[in-house]
Amino acid sequence: MKYIHKKPAPPELVAYSKTSGASYKDLYDNHNDIWENTRLSLADEQGYICCYCGQRITGFQGTQIEHIWPKGTPTYVKMQLDYENNLIATCDGGKKMRKSDTSIPSSDLHCDTSKSNTPIPIHPLMLNCEEKFLYDENGDIFGVGSDAEVTIEILNLSSPILKNKRKAAIASLTLFPCIDWKSEYDRLNQKNSNGEYTEFCFVLRNYIELFHSKELK
Repeated sequence: MKYIHKKPAPPELVAYSKTSGASYKDLYDNHNDIWENTRLSLADEQGYICCYCGQRITGFQGTQIEHIWPKGTPTYVKMQLDYENNLIATCDGGKKMRKSDTSIPSSDLHCDTSKSNTPIPIHPLMLNCEEKFLYDENGDIFGVGSDAEVTIEILNLSSPILKNKRKAAIASLTLFPCIDWKSEYDRLNQKNSNGEYTEFCFVLRNYIELFHSKELK
């Protein structure tokens, strides 16, 4: 999971949210230009990675606008257009892949697709959210505490598909060790010239913290 430093909401979304009858459904159905711009803004502030799993997102097709606090739950209905406290961008959770390959079981679906309307105890707007998850060289994910374990289960972050992708990302470091782990660690915390974080950057940073902590001093 990647911590998100939220930026101000797009002005057009703020203006729309103040109109009579404003709702997420109406925004999507009748103001698609504002919806699309909101989705792109979310992806941009996240460095074009899914803040749940770390996979690349584009801000366009396949990128989902996710509500941390489920918009379909009466308790949170007033937050359905709350950009700063509720809206984030995620991958499609494997829906497109499963549609083209029916052999992929539904149990492999992850992130928002797995979460549905279930609130999660740990979310990307928490300053210490990245500290709640650990990863090993096999791509396995471990929760630090029961809240993190529940979050992994709800988002299905232990999905075999995600595990294999994390393993491949970590292998890029283990097969070609860095001369300067500190520089690599710092690089993974920065966006590149295109405003993108490295895919699975927080997984790779955690690997370096665990296995090359001496080199970081």
